Amino acid sequence: MLKQIPHKNLLFLFFFIGYTWVSHAQITIMKNGAGICPNGSIGLSCSAPNIVDYTWEFLRPAPIGWSTLTGKNSSSITHNEIGQYRLTVRDNVGVVSISNTLDIVGLNNPPIPIITPSRAVTQICQGDSIILKTNFQLGFQYFWFLDNNLITPLQYFEITAKKAGEYILKVTDQSSLSNACSSFSLPYKLDYTSVITVKIDSLPPFCGLSTPPINLTATPANGKFKGKGITDANVGTFNPATAGVGKHEITYEVAQNGSCPSVFDKRTFMVSDPKSIITTNTGKTQFCQGDIATLSAPAGMKNYEWFLGGNSVGTLNKLDVGAGGDFQLKITDEAPCTDTSPVVKIEFFNATSVTTDPILSVCGTEHAAIPLKGTPSGGAFRINGEFATTFDYKKLGVGTYKVFYKLDGSLPCLQGSSEQEVEIQDFPKPELGDDILLGKGNGITLKGFINQPKLSYLWSPATTLDDATIANPTAKPIVSTKYFVTVKTDLGCEGKDSINVVVYQPVYIPTAFTPNGDANNDTWELNGLEVYPNPEVQIFNRWGNMIFYSKGTYTPFDGTDSGKTLPEGMYVYKINPFPDRPNFQYKGTFMLFR
Repeated sequence: MLKQIPHKNLLFLFFFIGYTWVSHAQITIMKNGAGICPNGSIGLSCSAPNIVDYTWEFLRPAPIGWSTLTGKNSSSITHNEIGQYRLTVRDNVGVVSISNTLDIVGLNNPPIPIITPSRAVTQICQGDSIILKTNFQLGFQYFWFLDNNLITPLQYFEITAKKAGEYILKVTDQSSLSNACSSFSLPYKLDYTSVITVKIDSLPPFCGLSTPPINLTATPANGKFKGKGITDANVGTFNPATAGVGKHEITYEVAQNGSCPSVFDKRTFMVSDPKSIITTNTGKTQFCQGDIATLSAPAGMKNYEWFLGGNSVGTLNKLDVGAGGDFQLKITDEAPCTDTSPVVKIEFFNATSVTTDPILSVCGTEHAAIPLKGTPSGGAFRINGEFATTFDYKKLGVGTYKVFYKLDGSLPCLQGSSEQEVEIQDFPKPELGDDILLGKGNGITLKGFINQPKLSYLWSPATTLDDATIANPTAKPIVSTKYFVTVKTDLGCEGKDSINVVVYQPVYIPTAFTPNGDANNDTWELNGLEVYPNPEVQIFNRWGNMIFYSKGTYTPFDGTDSGKTLPEGMYVYKINPFPDRPNFQYKGTFMLFR
């Protein structure tokens, strides 16, 4: 046995006993925690180099003293006793060393946590949740377990529990004076509330809105029915007439115990009311020979069957026919529900011809009214769009009229129309105007134009006209001439008029004369005036007083007024070769010199 002899002044003491060296060199052992938790242990270790043998010892009460820990001969151990520990080691050259003494204390566990639910229940509904929590303490860490499996990520002092199972809470002391001592809560057992299975019994489709109401069946009892067509929610009465045609989703809902939500089942019921109706491409059952009648069935059906006289003739949704007969249609929808149409009689007819009695186009309105007649009878007449039974020339007046007769039968071949155009023309009324005075050797345009369509013109005499067949010819007579024009419409309605073109000789009018007795320009001569039978000459002084007047054969003015000599100056004249045509007149001034 080794004996320890202390020495205060030497760092090392060596005793040679047999062949063993004992050293009090500083061999240090370390612990991995502050102490030992209840029912726990602590780790001890030594990191000295070149050690080949380890003997760990624990100081027990006297008289035992230091006692070797059996089976613990490595550099690190784990042990569960509270007290003093030391380590004796031997290195690879045989030197034995004894470590420091390490005092291991006992630690306390945290208070046992208590799991408190947010509701005092141990059952929840499927899909529901409950909050589990404990009292919060600073310096502790909380670990939640469900069925012995750690819930990750790590939670706080409360969690939201959504699953059934056994929940346990572990609380660990995180302070520096603890060795992560932990306490565990009592288990909290959470179960699911029993789930009710709900089912609505199925039914075949309802064919027809007149089908009597029926009570739906479902399990379990005492639920509520909802949906279009349900007239009694407790009994589950479904009325097809109330629901209407279509697919209707019916819900059966049963309440669960406690706060669990109701459970339900849904089922779709079909209400069908197919109506087999035959329609045609014209909306009618009568057709003209040569046409094709297209019979149509309602769309969206699963099956179609056409019958002619009771015999099947087609299975599509349309049927083209060119001959008459009695047709029926049977349809089947996806439900499947069926319906057969009433008999529809299809007929074909030959075409007819429509005519009207002719109405004459006339000149003027002084004609008797004509009754309007069409063949075949039974149609209606319109004159320029207005209903009429007679063609009344006087009431209608001059114009062009479209007489339309229409026979409205039920078919194109039993209807038709006839149309004619009737014209009431006015008699042309040419207005050539007053007689025209034309200087000899000149020309003039005769204006016979009438603003009326479809007119022809004929003038006479034609010899001095540039074109006797136009509305406004140019006339160049050498003597006075009376012209006649005849205007006709395309129907021969005729109008006439005439005009005199008077050809006159120009009069030479001097601008001055000198009545001084020298026998040269002593009178105011008007050459050319002599050809007029009754010319009129008037002369006025500067104050507008007439100082000379002559009618008939002109006696030249000699510069006197009633034998009195007139002074020199300017005088005004008016000469009317034709006094009865005052619009034809010479006007001007001349000078009198002495």
